[in-house]
Amino acid sequence: MTDTKRVRLVRKKKIRTFGGRGQIYSWLRTHHAAIEPLKDIHLNLRAALAADIVEDGVTEAADRRGLRDRIWKSWQRVCRDVAAEAAAAKPKRVPPSRITPDWRPTVVPPRPAIPAQQTASSSSAIVPSGGTSLVEPGMSPRVRAQMEKLDRIFAEEAKRRLPR
Repeated sequence: MTDTKRVRLVRKKKIRTFGGRGQIYSWLRTHHAAIEPLKDIHLNLRAALAADIVEDGVTEAADRRGLRDRIWKSWQRVCRDVAAEAAAAKPKRVPPSRITPDWRPTVVPPRPAIPAQQTASSSSAIVPSGGTSLVEPGMSPRVRAQMEKLDRIFAEEAKRRLPR
Protein backbone atom coordinates (compact mmCIF):
# COMPACT_ATOMS: atom_id res chain seq x y z
CA MET A 1 0.00 0.00 0.00
CA THR A 2 1.26 3.43 -0.82
CA ASP A 3 1.11 6.15 1.77
CA THR A 4 -0.20 9.37 0.35
CA LYS A 5 0.30 12.32 2.58
CA ARG A 6 -2.21 15.11 2.23
CA VAL A 7 -0.70 18.49 1.48
CA ARG A 8 -1.82 21.17 3.93
CA LEU A 9 -3.68 24.11 2.48
CA VAL A 10 -2.21 26.61 4.95
CA ARG A 11 0.85 26.62 7.15
CA LYS A 12 0.22 25.73 10.78
CA LYS A 13 0.31 28.74 13.12
CA LYS A 14 -0.32 29.35 16.77
CA ILE A 15 -4.01 30.20 16.99
CA ARG A 16 -4.87 33.58 18.52
CA THR A 17 -8.08 33.67 20.49
CA PHE A 18 -10.61 36.34 19.68
CA GLY A 19 -12.82 37.15 22.63
CA GLY A 20 -16.33 35.80 22.44
CA ARG A 21 -15.64 33.81 19.27
CA GLY A 22 -15.29 30.08 18.79
CA GLN A 23 -12.25 28.03 17.91
CA ILE A 24 -13.19 27.72 14.24
CA TYR A 25 -13.50 31.52 13.99
CA SER A 26 -10.15 31.97 15.73
CA TRP A 27 -8.46 29.46 13.42
CA LEU A 28 -9.92 31.10 10.31
CA ARG A 29 -9.03 34.60 11.53
CA THR A 30 -5.46 33.56 12.31
CA HIS A 31 -5.06 32.08 8.81
CA HIS A 32 -7.11 34.75 6.98
CA ALA A 33 -4.15 36.16 5.01
CA ALA A 34 -3.31 32.70 3.64
CA ILE A 35 -6.90 31.64 2.89
CA GLU A 36 -8.08 34.86 1.20
CA PRO A 37 -6.17 34.35 -2.10
CA LEU A 38 -7.26 30.70 -2.28
CA LYS A 39 -10.99 31.29 -2.00
CA ASP A 40 -11.47 31.94 -5.74
CA ILE A 41 -9.14 29.28 -7.15
CA HIS A 42 -9.62 26.28 -4.85
CA LEU A 43 -12.60 24.15 -5.87
CA ASN A 44 -13.12 22.28 -2.61
CA LEU A 45 -11.91 24.90 -0.16
CA ARG A 46 -14.27 24.13 2.71
CA ALA A 47 -13.39 20.44 2.74
CA ALA A 48 -9.66 21.20 2.67
CA LEU A 49 -10.05 23.76 5.45
CA ALA A 50 -12.07 21.28 7.50
CA ALA A 51 -9.26 18.72 7.18
CA ASP A 52 -6.64 21.30 8.24
CA ILE A 53 -8.76 22.46 11.18
CA VAL A 54 -9.25 18.91 12.43
CA GLU A 55 -5.55 18.18 11.91
CA ASP A 56 -4.63 21.23 14.00
CA GLY A 57 -6.66 19.79 16.88
CA VAL A 58 -9.52 22.28 17.06
CA THR A 59 -11.90 20.52 19.45
CA GLU A 60 -14.96 22.35 18.11
CA ALA A 61 -14.37 20.62 14.79
CA ALA A 62 -14.07 17.10 16.23
CA ASP A 63 -17.72 16.48 15.45
CA ARG A 64 -17.61 16.71 11.67
CA ARG A 65 -21.38 16.97 11.21
CA GLY A 66 -22.16 20.27 9.57
CA LEU A 67 -18.52 21.35 9.80
CA ARG A 68 -18.40 22.75 6.27
CA ASP A 69 -21.43 24.95 6.93
CA ARG A 70 -19.97 26.18 10.23
CA ILE A 71 -16.72 26.96 8.43
CA TRP A 72 -18.61 28.88 5.74
CA LYS A 73 -20.60 30.96 8.25
CA SER A 74 -17.51 31.63 10.34
CA TRP A 75 -15.55 32.58 7.21
CA GLN A 76 -18.20 35.15 6.27
CA ARG A 77 -18.03 36.59 9.79
CA VAL A 78 -14.20 36.70 9.64
CA CYS A 79 -14.27 38.56 6.31
CA ARG A 80 -16.79 41.06 7.65
CA ASP A 81 -14.75 41.66 10.83
CA VAL A 82 -11.46 42.04 8.94
CA ALA A 83 -13.05 44.54 6.54
CA ALA A 84 -14.48 46.54 9.47
CA GLU A 85 -11.09 46.52 11.18
CA ALA A 86 -9.39 47.75 8.01
CA ALA A 87 -11.95 50.54 7.60
CA ALA A 88 -11.45 51.62 11.21
CA ALA A 89 -7.65 51.59 10.78
CA LYS A 90 -7.78 54.09 7.89
CA PRO A 91 -7.06 57.62 9.03
CA LYS A 92 -10.06 59.88 8.91
CA ARG A 93 -9.92 62.60 6.26
CA VAL A 94 -9.65 66.06 7.72
CA PRO A 95 -11.46 68.77 5.78
CA PRO A 96 -9.06 71.19 4.10
CA SER A 97 -10.45 74.07 6.15
CA ARG A 98 -8.92 72.59 9.27
CA ILE A 99 -5.43 73.99 9.54
CA THR A 100 -2.86 73.49 12.25
CA PRO A 101 -3.26 75.74 15.29
CA ASP A 102 0.25 77.17 14.99
CA TRP A 103 -0.19 78.38 11.39
CA ARG A 104 0.07 82.13 10.84
CA PRO A 105 -0.20 84.03 7.55
CA THR A 106 2.96 85.62 6.20
CA VAL A 107 3.16 89.32 6.89
CA VAL A 108 3.61 91.52 3.83
CA PRO A 109 5.36 94.84 4.44
CA PRO A 110 3.27 97.90 3.51
CA ARG A 111 3.96 99.65 0.19
CA PRO A 112 5.38 103.13 0.34
CA ALA A 113 2.75 105.76 -0.45
CA ILE A 114 2.97 107.41 -3.90
CA PRO A 115 1.27 110.78 -4.29
CA ALA A 116 -1.52 110.96 -6.87
CA GLN A 117 -0.74 112.79 -10.12
CA GLN A 118 -2.81 114.37 -12.87
CA THR A 119 -2.41 112.90 -16.35
CA ALA A 120 -2.55 114.82 -19.57
CA SER A 121 -4.55 112.13 -21.42
CA SER A 122 -7.76 112.75 -19.48
CA SER A 123 -8.74 116.09 -18.04
CA SER A 124 -11.15 114.73 -15.40
CA ALA A 125 -9.40 111.40 -14.81
CA ILE A 126 -7.37 111.06 -11.65
CA VAL A 127 -4.44 108.64 -11.75
CA PRO A 128 -4.71 105.68 -9.34
CA SER A 129 -1.95 105.06 -6.82
CA GLY A 130 -0.16 102.82 -9.31
CA GLY A 131 0.67 105.87 -11.48
CA THR A 132 -1.40 105.00 -14.58
CA SER A 133 -4.95 105.87 -15.48
CA LEU A 134 -7.44 103.13 -16.25
CA VAL A 135 -8.90 105.21 -19.10
CA GLU A 136 -7.54 104.28 -22.51
CA PRO A 137 -8.19 105.87 -25.89
CA GLY A 138 -10.76 104.05 -27.99
CA MET A 139 -13.01 102.96 -25.10
CA SER A 140 -16.75 103.20 -25.47
CA PRO A 141 -18.32 106.12 -23.57
CA ARG A 142 -20.03 103.80 -21.08
CA VAL A 143 -16.80 101.91 -20.23
CA ARG A 144 -14.85 105.20 -20.18
CA ALA A 145 -17.27 106.64 -17.59
CA GLN A 146 -16.86 103.55 -15.40
CA MET A 147 -13.07 103.68 -15.62
CA GLU A 148 -13.05 107.38 -14.74
CA LYS A 149 -15.23 106.60 -11.74
CA LEU A 150 -12.72 103.95 -10.61
CA ASP A 151 -9.85 106.42 -11.12
CA ARG A 152 -11.64 108.93 -8.84
CA ILE A 153 -12.17 106.23 -6.17
CA PHE A 154 -8.47 105.31 -6.32
CA ALA A 155 -7.49 108.96 -6.02
CA GLU A 156 -9.73 109.47 -2.97
CA GLU A 157 -8.22 106.41 -1.32
CA ALA A 158 -4.72 107.61 -2.09
CA LYS A 159 -5.49 111.07 -0.60
CA ARG A 160 -6.96 109.49 2.50
CA ARG A 161 -3.88 107.31 3.03
CA LEU A 162 -1.29 110.01 2.35
CA PRO A 163 0.23 111.50 5.51
CA ARG A 164 -0.23 115.27 5.73
